[in-house]
Amino acid sequence: MNFLATKFKTLLLLALLGGLTFQCEKKEDNQDTVTVAALAAIFSSAGDCTVNAPPRASINTFTTAITANGSATITQTGTVPIVAHKNAALKLTAKNNTAVAFSGGSASILVYKSSSCPLSSPTTSGFTTTIASDNSGFTDSFLLSGSGSITFTTAGDYYIFIYAQPSKGQTANLSYTVTNL
Repeated sequence: MNFLATKFKTLLLLALLGGLTFQCEKKEDNQDTVTVAALAAIFSSAGDCTVNAPPRASINTFTTAITANGSATITQTGTVPIVAHKNAALKLTAKNNTAVAFSGGSASILVYKSSSCPLSSPTTSGFTTTIASDNSGFTDSFLLSGSGSITFTTAGDYYIFIYAQPSKGQTANLSYTVTNL
């Protein structure tokens, strides 16, 4: 019986010490910081470029702009979350008569006169194009079908935003050639 009483006292003493230890422990509640960091990681990325493409709400593209230079092929550089539409963005500083020729696919093309993201309003001035105007998807957009070009008549910084909807047979994988940079 004495053995059982000793065990009980030892257990009670350990429980009291454990309870006091937990009461004296300094708690650092950084749950808010962890939550904010997790949300920031989910809803942003290093290449994030918000694009205003009326009449739709702003598109959060998760796209890194490609600096247009010479000839290259654009592969999909971003995907619009949820709808899985493909997109890409070409950034260039155009001179008068700088031309960008596209080939190899179809997509909506929007041009922005801007030196950095976010891209607020597409423009239809400062350039001429052989790409057909098409406002069925976006206001002030052009529908590339196979090939076409944009020739800048006003020098400045521009973004060419390419938006493809696979359900319509479109692709953001296009070849481009820039001349007179």
